Amino acid sequence: MNTLAHLHLSGDDPELILGNFIGDSVRGDEFSQLDERVQAGVMLHRKIDRFTDKHPVFRQICALMREDFGRYCSVVADVFLDHFLAREWERFDARPLEDYLRWVHQILAGRIDTCPERSRRYFEYLSTTDTLLHYRSMEGISQTLSQMAKRARFDSGMEKAGAVLLRRYVKLEESFELFFPEVAHFAAGERQLAA
Repeated sequence: MNTLAHLHLSGDDPELILGNFIGDSVRGDEFSQLDERVQAGVMLHRKIDRFTDKHPVFRQICALMREDFGRYCSVVADVFLDHFLAREWERFDARPLEDYLRWVHQILAGRIDTCPERSRRYFEYLSTTDTLLHYRSMEGISQTLSQMAKRARFDSGMEKAGAVLLRRYVKLEESFELFFPEVAHFAAGERQLAA
């Protein structure tokens, strides 16, 4: 899952949201220095990633993407899933996406100084763009993946992701409809265990 899904799957607990946001950036000793609830958010992030990577629907999506994106197929799949979540946001949250993102920004802004450098840079980027809000549109997804292609270490093919999404839109949307309720149910269960 990508950023928007990870935030949403954290529920309304600010500490879990923070931990889930920094989940990919926390290394070694940094974890033990975090508050217990933030640690739970980091662990939730990692559990969601493991659940996603092993899920048969996600594996099918990656198989569909492998020809176009090679080793980056799961990265592209994550962003595509965020597109469908953003587009269908009102089905999953009572707040408009704009309000939700403003609320999350306030949560993160109050604690970002305590986060790993990589997370601080990413937060700054998100704060100066409307990237997550733009995930709703084809143009926004294309732009995001083109920027990611420029940062990739290898030829990723991500600059053509918008065209691939258009070509496979129906199949990917069907996959989202099957997968997202299951990962949401899984995350809700993990949040209850962490409470």
